[in-house]
Amino acid sequence: MNCYVLVGGRSSRLGASKAALFLDRIADAARPVFDEVIAVDRSGGESRAITTIFENEHDDEAPIFGVRRAIEHASAKCFVLAVDYPLITTALLREWSQRFATSDSMMLVPRSGGHLHVLCAGYSPALLPRIDTRIAQRKYDLRSIAAEAEVVDYDGAALLNVNTPEELESYERQKLLASR
Repeated sequence: MNCYVLVGGRSSRLGASKAALFLDRIADAARPVFDEVIAVDRSGGESRAITTIFENEHDDEAPIFGVRRAIEHASAKCFVLAVDYPLITTALLREWSQRFATSDSMMLVPRSGGHLHVLCAGYSPALLPRIDTRIAQRKYDLRSIAAEAEVVDYDGAALLNVNTPEELESYERQKLLASR
C-alpha cells in the first residue's frame, strides 16, 4: 500500500509553506509503513524531494482533487495524508493501514473529538466514481463520501492539524514535550 501526502494547499492561513515545514517529518513517519511515500501537488506545482505526482488541471481548490489523483495513481487501496498532520506517528499509520488493508470497507477514517479526519485516511479505488460525481456536482466535501467508512476512534495529539499560527505554536509545544 502506498501513502500519498497532499502538499498542494496554499498555506494562506498559516503564512508559511506547510510542505516546507512538515513534509520531511511526515514522510519519515510513513516510510517504515508503506511501500512508497508520494507527494501529490496541484497541477503546475513543484516536484519535491520525494516522488511527486500532480493533480489534473481544474479551476477550483479543494483536497478532493489530490485525493482523487492519489487513488487514481495507486489503482489499489492507499492511504492519504495531508501535510498538515506533523505529529502523526509511524505506529498509528501502521495500525490504521494494516486495519484498512484487511477491511472490506472502501474507506477507513480516524475520528477524534467527534471530527472525521478524511485527510488522514485509507481510500479504495472503488470510491472513484463517487468522487467523480461529487467533483462534477462541484460538491467537494470529502466527509460526504465517508458515510460508509470504517471509523477508528482516536484520542491523542497525533491528529493535530496545523493550519494557523496558533496551531503551529501548539505543535511546537507538543514537539517540545515529546522530546523531553
